[in-house]
Amino acid sequence: MKKNRIKKTGFTLVELLVVISIIGVLTTLLMVNFVGSRERADDSKKIQNLNSLKNALRMYYNDNQIYPTDKSILLGPGFSSYMSDLGDTGFTYELLDGGEGFLLKIALDNAVNIDTGASQLRCGVGTTEPKIYAVCAN
Repeated sequence: MKKNRIKKTGFTLVELLVVISIIGVLTTLLMVNFVGSRERADDSKKIQNLNSLKNALRMYYNDNQIYPTDKSILLGPGFSSYMSDLGDTGFTYELLDGGEGFLLKIALDNAVNIDTGASQLRCGVGTTEPKIYAVCAN
């Protein structure tokens, strides 16, 4: 006589632990790649805004034959026709050459792939500061 054998289907505890550990390793590898992406995106946005501000300052210069004397003018209502919704995004503004040039600098969060040193050398900043991006006109 043959006995009916009941097949047990399912995962053993060892198989389940192996699958969970593989998922954990893959998740860790993916998270390492995505951790800095938000900071890099924020840095790209800051640089883009700084370059837009540079263009707005050049339009201001074309109209007034001098750059604004200080940062408060950039944040005031009179500058909104050149660039709207500027806000104080953490940039610094310096007037150069008696109003004939300017220097804009901003601190970046994750300047790994951005050549901040070259931007500072182009603008004649004396010492290169890490994670500082500079835009200028003179």
